[in-house]
Amino acid sequence: MARSWSGALSATDASFLRIETEREPQHVGSLSILEGAPLRDTTGRIDVERLTGHVARRLHRVPRLRQRIKEVPLGQGRPVWVDDDHFDLEYHLRVTALARPGDARQLSTLMGRLQSLPLDRRRPLWEMWFVDGLESGDVGLIVKTHHALGDGIANVDLALSLVDLEPTPPPDPDPPAWSPRPAPSDSELFVDGVRRQLAAPFHLTRAAVGAARDPRATIEATTDVVRTALKFSDQPPSAPWNREVTPHRRWEHADVPLDLVRSIRSRTGATVNDVVLAACTGSIRRFLIEHDHGVDDRVIKAMVPVSKRTDEEHGDTLGNLISLIIVELPVDEAEPLARLDRLREETSRLKADDGLMAGAQRFVEFADVVPSLAGVLTRFVSQSIPMNLVVTNVPGPPVPLYLQGARVLRTYPYVEVIDHEGLTMAVISYDDQLFFGLTADREVLPDLEVLASGLHDEFRALLAAATDCKSRG
Repeated sequence: MARSWSGALSATDASFLRIETEREPQHVGSLSILEGAPLRDTTGRIDVERLTGHVARRLHRVPRLRQRIKEVPLGQGRPVWVDDDHFDLEYHLRVTALARPGDARQLSTLMGRLQSLPLDRRRPLWEMWFVDGLESGDVGLIVKTHHALGDGIANVDLALSLVDLEPTPPPDPDPPAWSPRPAPSDSELFVDGVRRQLAAPFHLTRAAVGAARDPRATIEATTDVVRTALKFSDQPPSAPWNREVTPHRRWEHADVPLDLVRSIRSRTGATVNDVVLAACTGSIRRFLIEHDHGVDDRVIKAMVPVSKRTDEEHGDTLGNLISLIIVELPVDEAEPLARLDRLREETSRLKADDGLMAGAQRFVEFADVVPSLAGVLTRFVSQSIPMNLVVTNVPGPPVPLYLQGARVLRTYPYVEVIDHEGLTMAVISYDDQLFFGLTADREVLPDLEVLASGLHDEFRALLAAATDCKSRG
């Protein structure tokens, strides 16, 4: 039987490496604002030595942070995770500064520039940048982690391993000793990959026999593939941001009190996710109108990731455990509550439909059977999803977090863009707030702040309309 390396990436995780280009780095990340004073030494500078020691004591909680990827020669299989025998924590923890007094605009610009740069595949796929010089005296923390490490929830779990629930937690015990395990050689990986290819016909034959005995699974899989192919053929018209991307990113943010969202929910019965989608839809509608793009007959489709992670898979399980739904955003609807009602109907219908992701997953898994087509097929799937943008909502901790005594005041997400999908709208809930991070290609959407500011207006419009509707009975 073909041997499997314990550190092999899943087909889904490997897909983010396969679609990555210099123009399309496939990492996700965040910008957090922390209280500055607890992070400084007696000279007023960020205490890098203390922060490095803290992270070093927590690394054993997430072994992947000391692992890099190793490719199989000639592409004969998925990459594997191996311990980095030259692991250098100081490479991954960095300090930079804005020109004092650094304002929010400078920080957003820095965020966009740092996130534009691909991670070095020769090293573990993450970086942390502490940012000094903010006019408030606070400290920024910019994080980058490759999507191959995990989805949004996995990355929240990763971050939680480095922070605490109280400002003065008990001291960390000494971490267990660590030494890198020997990585498989190129020849071992190549032989293992060839064995897998030689075993493929046997597995296909066995699957065919099983299908003949009980065809239900095969019928279901075939149905998923057919439905996915039909959905892929139903491409929406291009939006202004659906163009080939450059290597440069623009990033903006917005804050919304969770109490405001709860007020809308209590008056309408909608879910938080639906309210978020409605606000995003309204902001996009405002943007299109402001730029003289018609909205009356326009179709805008959003890919919305839906987590499949169970409670047991939080904390210990990285990787990507998601499904996808494609939601048509009613930008043609002028009334905020009517937009919300249409979205509620659409999402309730779609949430039970896992066929799109299942069918797309079949295509990606087929890439493992034919390694020479892996990159081409994976990229075809990623560019064939019928969407104009990504809207993703990641649940974060509802309570304050602390890093070395410094309270995390705000935290904003970053999600990458790819060719012909040059806009993502991501949101994370934390400490009774919703924090939005909007990413676009720098050249494609030079006024991304219009979409960010539109979110504030749309949440207020939804609340006003919901309150008025309820008062009228």
